[in-house]
Order: sequence, then C-alpha cells, then structure tokens
Amino acid sequence: MLPRHSHGTMGRYTLLSRLLSAKTIKVILTLVIIFNLIFITSHFFDGKSSKSRKKKSFVSKVILPKLSSNKKNPQVITLKPAPNHKLRYHQGLGGASLDDIPKVIQVDNSEISFTSELQQETNQQQQQQLYPIPNKAYEELDDDEKILFMLNQVRKDKKKYWLGHTELTDYEIKVNVKDFLPENWIDKPVLFYDPRFTLSLYLSEIRNQYLTKNPENSPHYRNEIVVPFAWSDWVDLTMLNQELVKPEKKRKTCEYMKATHHIPTKVRDYCINNVDIGGAELDEMKLPSIDYVPGFAVKKSPTNKATNEVRMLEGKSHLLTYAANPLAVMFLSKDGVYEAKIDEKQRIVDGQLFENYLSRNNIARDSATSITLNPVKEFHLLSKQVKPTILDPEEDEYGLYAKSKESSGSTTSREIYLPQSAFDYQQDAIDAQIKHYQKRLHILHDLTTNELTFNQQVINEVRLQRNEKMYYDGLRFANRYPLKKEPTHFRMARLKFGNAENDHDAGWHYEWRFFNGALRFMKKGWTKEELLIREKVLLDRILRNWFKFASLKGVVSWIAHGPLLSWYWDGLLFPFDEDIDIQMPAKELAKFCKYYNQTLVVEDINEGFGKYFIECSSFIHHRGKSYKENHIDARFIDIDTGSYIDITGLGISDEPVPERYDSLIEQDALEIDGEDDSIEVAKKTSKRVYNCRFPHFYSHDEISPLRYTMLGGVPVYVPNKIETILQQEYKSGLTSYSYDGFFFVDALNLWIHYSKLEFLFPKKEIYINTYNYKQRQLNVPRFTELVQNITQSQVVELLTKDEDILLEYYLTKNVTDLHKLELTHLFDLPNGVDGKIGDIKGMRSQEEISSDEGYHELTSKFTFQTPFRRSLFNYEMIDRPKHHH
Repeated sequence: MLPRHSHGTMGRYTLLSRLLSAKTIKVILTLVIIFNLIFITSHFFDGKSSKSRKKKSFVSKVILPKLSSNKKNPQVITLKPAPNHKLRYHQGLGGASLDDIPKVIQVDNSEISFTSELQQETNQQQQQQLYPIPNKAYEELDDDEKILFMLNQVRKDKKKYWLGHTELTDYEIKVNVKDFLPENWIDKPVLFYDPRFTLSLYLSEIRNQYLTKNPENSPHYRNEIVVPFAWSDWVDLTMLNQELVKPEKKRKTCEYMKATHHIPTKVRDYCINNVDIGGAELDEMKLPSIDYVPGFAVKKSPTNKATNEVRMLEGKSHLLTYAANPLAVMFLSKDGVYEAKIDEKQRIVDGQLFENYLSRNNIARDSATSITLNPVKEFHLLSKQVKPTILDPEEDEYGLYAKSKESSGSTTSREIYLPQSAFDYQQDAIDAQIKHYQKRLHILHDLTTNELTFNQQVINEVRLQRNEKMYYDGLRFANRYPLKKEPTHFRMARLKFGNAENDHDAGWHYEWRFFNGALRFMKKGWTKEELLIREKVLLDRILRNWFKFASLKGVVSWIAHGPLLSWYWDGLLFPFDEDIDIQMPAKELAKFCKYYNQTLVVEDINEGFGKYFIECSSFIHHRGKSYKENHIDARFIDIDTGSYIDITGLGISDEPVPERYDSLIEQDALEIDGEDDSIEVAKKTSKRVYNCRFPHFYSHDEISPLRYTMLGGVPVYVPNKIETILQQEYKSGLTSYSYDGFFFVDALNLWIHYSKLEFLFPKKEIYINTYNYKQRQLNVPRFTELVQNITQSQVVELLTKDEDILLEYYLTKNVTDLHKLELTHLFDLPNGVDGKIGDIKGMRSQEEISSDEGYHELTSKFTFQTPFRRSLFNYEMIDRPKHHH
C-alpha cells in the first residue's frame, strides 16, 4: 500500500499528462489563434488611437432604394472604413485624386431653362431706361448730351460693359447623377463645392418640408423645418484638396503653420496633427477617418500673425473639422423670409438631400445621364407654393418693417423716434433675465422628474429653445467677468505685411474662420484693378443684405463712422474704406442676439448667392469700456470672404461722460434729490448720454429721430444730428476734398484717384519738387482747386478716356443725384442741387426737417435699387476668368 502523498503525486501526474495531450494542445493553440485574430481585427477596424479606449467602428450600411425599378427590396451597400491610422504601415489612402471631384456642366445663359419674373422685370427696366438725347450725330451734341449718350452706350452694350449689368447670370448647371450617389463617395476625401448645387438641393428640401409639415407657414410649426449642415457645402474649402489627395506622410502639419507665425502662439492646443486624432475627435468632426482631414485640424484661432496662405488653410481646416454648425438658415426674399433649423453635421454626399431631390423629381438614381439644377427656379417654386414669414406687427416694435412697405409718394414720416429706455440696459436687466430663465428651468426640472406633476403642455411653454439656451449661457458667462478681465471674443485673420504681396493689410478686417485672402493681396492671375472690383462687390453686397435682413426682421440700426461720412459726400461708400460700421440701441442689440445669433442668412436668390453669418460676442451685456478688444458687439460676416459689418450697441454705462455733455449732465443732476455729489453720479448714470465700448459717446437727441435715407442704393437709417456727430469724429471730414490720393469731383459726385485726373491739367503746376520726378509731390491745395472747377467738357474728356469711371458714373448717377436733392432738405445748400458739397453752410434744425412734407415725400421713394455690382460668385468664378486679360 502506497503512502498517501505518493498517491497524490500519481494523481497530479495523470492530470498533467491529460492536459499536455496532443488534442488538448491543439485546442489551446486554436483558441489562441482565434483570440489573436479577433484582437487584430478589432484594432484594424477601430477608429481610436493606441490608447486603451473603446473605439467606434465606421462600418455602416446605406439603404439605397432603386428608384428606377419596381422591386420593393432596397439595395444594401456596405461602406467599408478607411484603414486605421495607428497601424504602423498606414500612410493614408494615397489613392485619392483631383479627378474624383465631380465636374459641373455650365449651361449657357441663352439656354437656361428658367428665368424668374423678377429677373425678367429687371432686364426690361434696364432696356427701357435710356436717357433722352437728340437724334443727331455725336459731334453735334453739347457736353451734357454727350455724357448721356455715353451712359446709354453702357446700358446697350452688355458685352463691352459687362460690369454695368448686374442681373444674376450663369445660375443653371448640369451634373451627372452617379457622381453624387453615396456609394461613389466611399474612400473619396476630396471636397466639392458649387453654391448652385448646394442651394438647389436645400431649397428643394425646405420647400418639400414646408409643404408636408407646415404648408401655411404657421408660427406654431416653424421648428418642424429641419435640415442637416456641413460648412464644406456652404463655403469653398476646396483649397484643402491639395492636401487631401496626398499620402498621409506628405500632407502639411501643424508645424508647417507654426513656422510662418511671427511669434509662437499662446494657444498651444490650437492645432492637432492627423497622427494624434482619435475616434472621439472624428466623432466630433463627423468625418469617417483621418484620411478626410488635410493633415492638421485647427481647433481655434492661434491669435498671432501668419502668411496669407496659412491663414486661409487654418480657417478652412477649422470649418472642415471643429467648427460648430449654425443654429438656423434664413433665406431672404422680397417680402419676407424662409427659415429652417439646422441639426446634425452632415455633408450632402453623406446624407439624403440628393437622394430626396432625385425621388421628388422622378429621376432614376442609377441614371447615367445628367440632371439640371437651377437654384433660381427652386426659389421661385418655394415662393410660389409657400408664403414667406412676414414680421408680426407686434414684433415690429418701432414700425421699421411697416415704414419700409409704405407706398411711394406718401408724405408720412419714415423717421424712427427711439425712447431713452431703448438705451437703458444695465445690470438690473441682466439679473432679471437670468432669474427668468432660472425659473423656467426649475419648473422644467420639476415637471420632468416628478410623474405626478408631468404636464406636456407646460413643458412646451417653459422649455428653452437652443437660441434661448445660448443666450442664457451668455448672460451667466458675461456676469462672471469684470470689464478688465474679459477674454477676447472675436478673432481676426491677422496677417504679416510689409512685403511684395501684401504691403499694408494687417488682417483686421477679416474674421479668421472665413478668411479667403486679403482684399488687396496680389493673388496669382489677378490684376490690381480686379481686386479693387472684388472689394467693391463684397462691400456693396454685405451692406445690402444686412439692411434687407434688418428691414424684414424689424431690427433697428443706423450707419456710423466711416459709412456715415461717406454718405454725407455722395450717398455711396468710400472707394478707399474697407469696413462698414453700424450701431443700434443696447436693448435692441440684446434682442437681436437672442433671436438671431448663429444664424446663416442667404441673399435673395434672384440677386445672388451671398451667405452671411451672424455672430454675437459673449459680452454684449457689458456696456463699459472694453480692455480686451471686445469693442465690437456683433458681426454680420460674409462667409465667402471673411469680411464683415461691425455692429456696436449704445447704452448707459459707468464711463465718465465727456465735458461737451455737461449741460445735459447738470439737467440730469437736478433730478437726483438730496445728493451732494449729484453731478458726479449723473455723469455715470445719465439716461441721455450713451456710449459704445470703445467708447464713443452720443446724446439721445444726437441719435433720435433716425432718418430714412439711402447708401449705395440701399435704404438705411442715419442719426439725427449728422453734422454734430461727424464734426466730433472727423475734424476736417466735412470740408476736405482729398483723402489718401482721392479727390471728390462734384461734377460726377464721385471720389476719384488723382492719377486718373492729372491728364486733365497738363499745363498746370500740380506738383511740388518737379525737378526730381521720383520725389515730386502733389500740390494738394492747387489740385483741389482745379478738381472743384472741372468743366463739363473736361468731364466728357474724362469719361471718354476712362471706361472704369464711365462705368462707375453709370451705376451711381441716379442715386447720387437723388442724394444731392436730399441734402437740400437736410442742409443749407445755397445753390440747391447745382451747389457743391463744399458750399454747405450747416444742417437744418430737427423741427424744420421733420415738418418738411417735401422731404418725407422724397424719402418715400427710397427703395432697394438694382444691385450696383455683380454677385460675388458671378464675378469671381465666371466673369473675371472670362474677361481677364
């Protein structure tokens, strides 16, 4: 009998021999192999980095209905993911090509299938509005008649004077159906952009949603109209294609950007390289893999200076990757607007918009033929089948919308009288709003966490919409910061300058995200004259669309600073100014931002394809001086260029009031009883003196009433005491006939550069230091005298020699003549419309102007004129390349 321990040893030996049997080892090896295969497969399809975080697979299935077939079963196509970038052998797709970008077939204007009624009317008007001249030879005409003859030639010769004919053209295209089917965009990271494509699909989708969800455009169902959105469909980001077609290792990186910065950025995480992007980041970007990122993803502005190219790359990368969507998109029309809420990030080629369009138009999705897209036609169908949203009279607080719709010839005043309360927006108002929103959120919490009190109707009434939540968050955020510790909100596309390509532009006039090249940066293939035309186009269009939006939504604002001074001279924008400033009361600013912050506004499609983004600062609730570059409260940004309108609010603050308002302060002090320091208190709390955040100061009677006028053919408002305000801001602005080489020519009501005028005075001594050609200087007083006394025969000579000036005179003559007539009602102009701007003796009193029926009848004729300039898309993408020499 064996000892007990020996028996145990034998048992263990037997067990071990069984475990090490060939069969068992084979099973174990099989399990190990399976485990490793699962492990490798999971990592292969995983979108995350090598960190031990759970990854999301980008394998998905798209159900594609066979529209051309009677089969009921849908076709299912599996979208395969791009290889994971964390595997050491992965170098990006490398197979993408610029040939992957779909080709657009341009339809000739003579073959366009649909023209809107508005365009037909515009074309007819332009043909009919010829100036009357005697029927005789040109040589027999007098100087005035010769000028009108030349203007008629501009109107009749569209081919030669194409810039003078601003109706929308080239708006119809054809595309191949198969080029935009989702399955044909698998593993194609390149970007396609054409606003005619985007606008056609969105307008069709929005019209269909209105007809099915809200055919009467009831305010109760407006939130039902919802569309997806991706910046790459609305902004031209195709510059990034030059990187997206490269293998991963050859793409630009954050280090390439940083190498051009004039100083290291303080924002260390402003940019992330592809190699550091994981699944969480891709989820936020809504991109399938890093192959769709151009090598670098920009999270925020680096705030420093860089080259023109790098600033563009940074902004476009941000829009492609980290930029948040707008909250809503709004289409302007003649009588109202069409609005849609924006939901998820999704490109057109990744979603259903194109498929929906095919389905609604009974087009086979597998069609090998091309289809016609026409945004003007789609907009026409929308406007005919769905009435636009018109401002409710109760929301038109100051009657701005109603005044804009009054009939021509009426003697009813269009002035707007602003109450002092419109400027009284202080801490008590902020606290009251915060309390209001907190109460609603508290009620909402109780209703949704207690089944005994649940009430859907009350929930619908108290819940916050996204714009309200954003506004509430802004109230609380601003409340946390004293004036001197505010973080800077707006960031500009700061540029290196003082070089051959960019001699002076520091980038202060462009929003960094949408920057698409400095206005006067010498682009390859562009001339200096073409750049100046582009600048005029975008400034005229952005002014037009802000005031059209403001008119349709009843938002009170008026032109200020440079635009106000330029209005004084000829009712146009200065040719040498690059920015537009408007002001509004502080309460109006808060209301405007509450409802329209983060809204994308689209130009009336009959006029062009302009797109403008509304952004409000986090600190609109502060009225004191800004110490952190938060002087601007909001911006209306042209997303095609980054140019913008600066919007500032005027309100009461604690800032010391300038001495020029001492008499008003003393009157206010009399209303403060029993205080020894009542004057000092009144200086800080005057309800009749307001400031912006620079600060500039204005009294209530300097602003109100606002007067209805026109700037560049656009109805706008100006403040009451124009002369007083301008004399305070510009010492010689009302009298100096020259600025930066430009001279005002009364005979044409235009500012013209002296280099275009000097030939008129060949025998006059217009230069100083004539013995040295390089160092000679213009004798400004002498040249001013000569320009002020230009004769009609010299005007004929000038217009004959310079087609650019002839064209500008053609475009602006009617509105500058009207402006001159308006000035005779507002100012003491001894010789009336025949007088010169330099002859103005002073402004008439408020009472005299407001009681002038002739003035009110004149202003009733102020309406939106035909745009002065071609649309930006037409000019940049169609006209300039066609006419470039």
